[in-house]
Amino acid sequence: IPRDTRVALNQMKIPKINALYVQKNGRKLIVETLSQMLGTKIDYYVYFNIKTFREIIDALDGVYIDVPVDMHYDDPLQDLHIHLSKGYQLLDGNKAEQYLRFRHPNGTQYSQEMLKYYNGSDLNRINAQQNFLKELVKQKANVKYISKIDDIVSLVFENIDTNITLSEVLKILKSASSFKPESMNTYTLPGESRQIEGIWYFIYDKTQGDIIIKENF
Repeated sequence: IPRDTRVALNQMKIPKINALYVQKNGRKLIVETLSQMLGTKIDYYVYFNIKTFREIIDALDGVYIDVPVDMHYDDPLQDLHIHLSKGYQLLDGNKAEQYLRFRHPNGTQYSQEMLKYYNGSDLNRINAQQNFLKELVKQKANVKYISKIDDIVSLVFENIDTNITLSEVLKILKSASSFKPESMNTYTLPGESRQIEGIWYFIYDKTQGDIIIKENF
């Protein structure tokens, strides 16, 4: 779901999906807003910070990713520094964070090679994030890493906010060994970018979205 997706909430000055979590009762607000917007009941939520993400990737010995282009971006205000070279490589937690957060290089001049993969749109970053998730599952869904599940679950449950109970997680994990990575699918909310009162939003195409929901959820 693009971070700039416009939501129908009058109490927000700039009603974007990425600002819901910090609102009063933000967790409940996100679940209710998305359930209504997508027309499907969302039962669970999981929120974890980027530090926990890095620790999980390190616990799994990193992930091999083919970085499509040199990635260089610095934002001192966020203390965000991305410096990855093009090519197939093992990403540890820190480098994985850089890969997942890259959206565009510093400056406004993009090389032709850069434009093949990134044009500043969040949709390009979503594609990279989905690719990373698929590779993570494909590379780690095996006996070696299933044996680490208890350690990872303990690490995660100490550092996340969720309404899923540990007993429910353990019940799900019983089927982990039979999970096939190729059966995993990802989807991106359909829609278009549009400027409203000087602010850029991603506007959800409900007609196309309803098709995805009906066929898959």
